[in-house]
Amino acid sequence: MKRLAHITDRSAQLLGLIGFSSLTVALLVAHANPATGYELSIYASTPLWVWIGIGVAFLMGALIAFSTTSHLYRRFGIVLGGASSFAVISLPVVREYLFHGIHDSMTHVGVTREFTAGTMTPYESVYPGIHSVAAFIAGFTGFSVWQSLMLVPLGTALVFYIFTPLVVRGIVGGETAITVGAFSAFLLVPLHQLAVTIHAHPSSQAILFAPIVLYLVVGYLRSPGAERTLGSLTALTGIVVLTVGATILYHPMQAFNVLLILAAIVFVQLLSSSDRSPWTHRSLIPVLAVSAVLFVAWIGQAPGIVPVLTGTADSLAAYVTGSSSAGAGSAIGSQTASLSAIGSSPVVVFLKLFGVSTLFIIAAGSLVLTVLTRSTDGSVDTDRMIVYLATSLLVMVPVFGVYMFGNVGQYYFRQAGFMMFVVVALGAIAITYGIMALSETKFRVAVGPSVATVFVVLFLLSSLVLFNSPYIHRANQHVTDARVDGYETTFEMTGEDAILNGVMQEPQRYYDAIVSLEDNGQRDGTVNSSQMNRLREKAEAGDWHLIISQNTYERELTAYREHRFSRSDFESIDRQVGVNRVFSNGDTELYYVR
Repeated sequence: MKRLAHITDRSAQLLGLIGFSSLTVALLVAHANPATGYELSIYASTPLWVWIGIGVAFLMGALIAFSTTSHLYRRFGIVLGGASSFAVISLPVVREYLFHGIHDSMTHVGVTREFTAGTMTPYESVYPGIHSVAAFIAGFTGFSVWQSLMLVPLGTALVFYIFTPLVVRGIVGGETAITVGAFSAFLLVPLHQLAVTIHAHPSSQAILFAPIVLYLVVGYLRSPGAERTLGSLTALTGIVVLTVGATILYHPMQAFNVLLILAAIVFVQLLSSSDRSPWTHRSLIPVLAVSAVLFVAWIGQAPGIVPVLTGTADSLAAYVTGSSSAGAGSAIGSQTASLSAIGSSPVVVFLKLFGVSTLFIIAAGSLVLTVLTRSTDGSVDTDRMIVYLATSLLVMVPVFGVYMFGNVGQYYFRQAGFMMFVVVALGAIAITYGIMALSETKFRVAVGPSVATVFVVLFLLSSLVLFNSPYIHRANQHVTDARVDGYETTFEMTGEDAILNGVMQEPQRYYDAIVSLEDNGQRDGTVNSSQMNRLREKAEAGDWHLIISQNTYERELTAYREHRFSRSDFESIDRQVGVNRVFSNGDTELYYVR
């Protein structure tokens, strides 16, 4: 490949100095401006100079990595780009959020607290991975369970950053491959906020952890022993199985996708051997067999797995027979109507959330089509690896369909997130081939800066949807000290048997995090828009309490543009007969309704 670079080592040093200095200043400014209350958008609340500094650092890193011939400076460029991306996702920690993540994440705080206290064991959790790691961090560092659990997603993001480019280089080889793979990983394409996020969420952490498994599988396939039809049980086999086991502990359903990748590879291997052609890769059958045994053993004893599977089967059967219309279609229709009501559209939100993903899908699709038509300049070995990944995606499509039509929450979005991890690897390989092809043309001098610029634009677009914000009509999942204090006071004042309701957010989640995972059904209620002006009517079955936090107001009035609740709905609370404010700490308010 002809030379792409057009910058000298001294220029690389200067760009690196500017980049690392900008990033350092950005982080110092961010830390000097901690959150003082609930922030609807971390983007708007973080000083502009922080974003400028991170952007400049990422730009400098990309220019160095794609425009230098020095292996050392290329590595510095990659590190600078990764540090810039990591700085974005670590802002809740840098800016001293108590916690980031509501709903499921709050329950995970409670599980971690139970692990730390020794009142719950990993065998009592379906996915004890993140809780065990967070409990270890808390015990080792003395951090609170809130802080410790916030660090776990950042750790799995580092795994994604490191092993995605190693996968790409392992398949294609060369410096261009690892550079493109790294900057593709820094975009965190699988994260889309609908079901795959950067806060504590076992399924999301399993997706970000998965590249290490694929990297080891690639190495296993090319290790000695390719001539053996059944492979052999070696130390490398044990290491691969160990990482699969770790994925199972992070989230069994995402581990099932890992098993599908292994099964797809075995299928292609068996299909290729049917014509008695020599094997070029080691058999993956031993790894698949042992991993499948571990998977079945875990889900067989894990609480809650079997009911979910049977419920999915029943729901899917009802959809197929036409006895139920529930599923992704009805959910999408509801979301479409809501977006239209606030002046947006599904197309706009889709482009914001999945615009970068779509580009990688196009790149990956083009690569697979090229390989299948034998039009690439890559080796037979590399093409076989690409076919493995393409087949694994094909195998995962039916699972996506089962989740979509089986009415299993938003599991189809989680499935899409895992599939995007494979797509990112294929897309990065496609981009690598494109750069290699352009390096043989008269445009080779402009290729490096051009590719760097493209990745900077993609980084900007992807960074805008790493956190919930009004940009995508969602509220930041920032949990403040004052809100936790408010809920603690509420639980102390009301007692365990009191009926507690929230506004489209059940108080039980906070009870999980603060007090206990026990649920007596008294704290699961929420108030909808039709009930807000008639709170006393809900008291016919007994007195109850309503709890509202600052994020409730910000979410409904700004992010959702008063679609569900208007400002007058909230103002009416203090005027209603039989509704009395018990306390307010400036963030959280408690009302007694009788």
